[in-house]
Amino acid sequence: MKTLHWAMAASLMLVSIAASAKTLEVTVSDIRNDKGNILVMAKVAGQEQPAYGMAAAKAGKVIVTLEGIEANTAEISLFHDEDGDYKLKMGDRGPAEGYATRKCKLPAEHNTATLKLYYPATENE
Repeated sequence: MKTLHWAMAASLMLVSIAASAKTLEVTVSDIRNDKGNILVMAKVAGQEQPAYGMAAAKAGKVIVTLEGIEANTAEISLFHDEDGDYKLKMGDRGPAEGYATRKCKLPAEHNTATLKLYYPATENE
C-alpha cells in the first residue's frame, strides 16, 4: 500500500512539474525579405539549456513558439539568418542581418511578445 502511495505522489509531482512549463509565442516583425530563417533563443535563469525556436523567414512578420520555459522571465534574442549559416553576419558598421533582444515577463502559462527586427548596417548606407 505504501508503494502505491509513493507511486501516486511521484506521478502527481511529475504532472505538476510538466504543468508549470510555459510557452512563449514570439511575433517577429519588420522582416525585410523571405531569405533564410528567423532564429529565436530564450535564456532562462535556472535552466541549463536555453529554449530555441525557428521559422522560415517571410517578408513582414512570422510567429515562433518556444516551449518548456520554467521561469517568470526570459531574455529573448533573435536574428534573421538570411544566408543560412546559423551565425549573425557582421558588416563594417555592425550586424548585417536583422536582430532584436528583449527581456520578457512570463506571468501566464501561454505568453506573447512582439519584437521588431533592426538592421543597423544598412541604415547608414
